[in-house]
Amino acid sequence: MQRLSWAGSIALALLLLAGCSRQSGLPPAQPVPVKVAVVQRKTVPVLVQYVAHIDAVQQIALVPRVEGTLEKVSFKDGSLVHQGQLLMQIQQDQYLAQVEAAQGQLDKAQADLARAQSNVQDQVAKAKLAQAIASLHYALDELERMKPLAEKHAVSIKQFDQSKTQAEIAAANVFAARANLADTELNQQTSILSSQGSVAEAQAQLDNAKLQLSYTTIFAPVTGIISFVDVDQGNYVSPAKTPTLATISTIDPIKCIFQLSETDYLKVAKRLIQMRNQPRTASLSLYLSDGSRYPFAGTPESINRAVDPQTGTISVESTFPNPQALLRPGQFGRVQFPIAQAPNALLVPQSAVQSLQGTSVVYVVGPDDKLQLRTVAVGSSYGDDVIIESGVKAGETVVAEGGNRVQAGAVVKPQPSATGFGR
Repeated sequence: MQRLSWAGSIALALLLLAGCSRQSGLPPAQPVPVKVAVVQRKTVPVLVQYVAHIDAVQQIALVPRVEGTLEKVSFKDGSLVHQGQLLMQIQQDQYLAQVEAAQGQLDKAQADLARAQSNVQDQVAKAKLAQAIASLHYALDELERMKPLAEKHAVSIKQFDQSKTQAEIAAANVFAARANLADTELNQQTSILSSQGSVAEAQAQLDNAKLQLSYTTIFAPVTGIISFVDVDQGNYVSPAKTPTLATISTIDPIKCIFQLSETDYLKVAKRLIQMRNQPRTASLSLYLSDGSRYPFAGTPESINRAVDPQTGTISVESTFPNPQALLRPGQFGRVQFPIAQAPNALLVPQSAVQSLQGTSVVYVVGPDDKLQLRTVAVGSSYGDDVIIESGVKAGETVVAEGGNRVQAGAVVKPQPSATGFGR
C-alpha cells in the first residue's frame, strides 16, 4: 500500500514539473562549443615503444698496476676527461731507482760483450800458430840439410838425431798451437753468446723497470666522463688491495639497450634483410623519464645472438649522439621506432579518444551537429594522433577537445582544432 502511494507521488511530481516547464516558456539549451577534427586517411608508419636503459659504449675501470702512495689526482670528480690526459700519479722514487740500476746492469753487460767480441786472444793464438809453423819449416829444412851430411859422415849421428828431434818438437808445437787457436775461438764464441744473453737479460730488466715506472702515471685511455675518485690522494694503493681508482665511461655516442618482442623482431629482421646493402639510418626516437623527447635520433647497431626463452624478447643495442652529455649511463627512457607501414590508416587526434568503463569511445558530430557516441578500436599512436582500426570512417568529424563537457545526443557548435596529424 505504501509502495503504491510512493510511486503515485513520484508520478504526480513529474507531471507537475512538466507542466511548470511548459508554462515557464524557457528557451531551448544552446549548442556547446567544441573543438573538432576530421578523420583522415593516410599511410603512416606503425610505431612501437620499448623501455630502454642507457649505458656507455665503453666503460673502463682504472686500476693500480704498481703499489705506492697516490701522490697526485689531476681531475675533478664527474668531469669530462680527454684521451691521453694525465689523471693520477703514484710515488715514483723506487721505480726511478730500479730503472737506474737496470741501466747500470745493461751498460756492464754491453761492455762485457764488447770485450768478448774483441779478437785479441784470437790474434795471439794465431800468432803462436804462425810462429810454430815457421819453427817447423826451419826444423824440417835443417833436417833435410843434415841428412846428406850425415850420410857422408860430415856431421855426427848425434847432430843428425838432434835435428830430427827438433823437427818432431816443431811439428808437435804446430799441433798444439792449432789446438790452442781452436780452443781460443771456441771460448770467444761462448763468451760472446754468454755476453749477448746477459745483454738481452739486462735489456729486459731495464724494459720492465721502465714499464713499472710508466705504470706510476695513469692517463685517460678514452674520452669520457670520469667517476668520483675511489681512493683519496695520499693513500697507499696496490694491485692486490685497490680494486679501482676511478671509472671512465665514454659519453658520445652513448648506447641505448631495449628488449624487442619476438613478433616485432621478425618484422625488423625482414626489413634488415631488405636493407642489407643500404646504410643504416637514424630511425629511433628516445623519450626521457620526464616525458620529453630527446633531440637526436638513434641508430640500431646490433641484435643479440638469441631470444630469451623466458621473456620471449631479444636485446637490441643502439647508439645516440650525446654531444651535450645529457644522457648518462644508468638512465631509463622509452625508445620509439617504426616497425612497419600502415597503409590507408584512419587517424584522429589522441585527445579525441576517451575511456568509458574500459572501452575506447569518440564523439562523432552528425550532420545536424548532434553527437553520436561510437566505440572504437585503437591502434598505435603517431605523433599527436592515433590510428583507429574500426568505429569511424574517413571524412567524419570527431570532437577533439571538450568531449568531457558533452554527452551523446547533445547539439554542439563545432570549431576547428589545432591538433591532429599534419596540422
